[in-house]
Amino acid sequence: MNVLLLLLASLSPLEGVETEAARKAYMRETVIGVDQIIAHRGASVERPECTLSSIERAIQVGATAVEVDIRTTKDGALVIMHDATVDRTTDGSGQVNELTLAEIQKLDAGSWFSKRFRGEPVPTLQDVLETCKGRIDVVLDLKEYGDQYRNEVVRQVRQYGEPERMIIGVRSMAHIETFSELLPEAILLGLISNPSEIEQFVENGVKTIRIWPKWFEQYEEDLIRRVRLTGGTVHLNGTLGKLGETYELLQHFPVSLSSDDPKLLIQNLRKIKHGTSPRPDKIPGVIKRNIFRR
Repeated sequence: MNVLLLLLASLSPLEGVETEAARKAYMRETVIGVDQIIAHRGASVERPECTLSSIERAIQVGATAVEVDIRTTKDGALVIMHDATVDRTTDGSGQVNELTLAEIQKLDAGSWFSKRFRGEPVPTLQDVLETCKGRIDVVLDLKEYGDQYRNEVVRQVRQYGEPERMIIGVRSMAHIETFSELLPEAILLGLISNPSEIEQFVENGVKTIRIWPKWFEQYEEDLIRRVRLTGGTVHLNGTLGKLGETYELLQHFPVSLSSDDPKLLIQNLRKIKHGTSPRPDKIPGVIKRNIFRR
């Protein structure tokens, strides 16, 4: 984040952004401050989530990183699956950790989304790391705990991936300690469960903190300011990348954004950057801060 954006982010409410030209310049700076566009579970609007197809699409549309969820099979393999069960996104049923890798590899992870993707397999972590190597950053969302799980993730990243292009989604101090020690090249993304963890995570080396947009209404305090005061930066989860939502998220000066539709998010960020999008105060539902008012 450059000096101008830091100055703007420190103002609450933002002052001195009164002319149309100034507003456009301000919004351009907020877009420039976004370093990562993360495809959530791949390009999951266009392809079945957490599959190699969704990852390839994310790369194709220009996402800078792809997020995947890691779970362990009954026989200790690491596979990519958001849910604890295979029921929602495959033609099978049961807990991931009660099925063997061979059983999971027989499942169809694409037909639920579209007949076009019939036969799409559930990928392993190795599949994802090899597919992404040299092409895109990878956000690893750690869905489980325990030394064996964490150590196996580290082993596979070192053997099949690029440690310096890994973004590890850490949820506990044990996660932070393991990956800080065994995979120091990776970036740690703090997937905190509630705002009380902000300072602890940043003070222990997690520089980027995910803040859920819903928290802005649940908590009266300025969570973004709290992250910045500790020296951290902010990641925000988006959904479909629509223009109104994108404006909403940019008001909080994130360095990282995620979307199920990275293509649309990237298109709207470009429009905002170049001043070709509608004014945010003309879009229904967008919360108007001072920068959006005439």
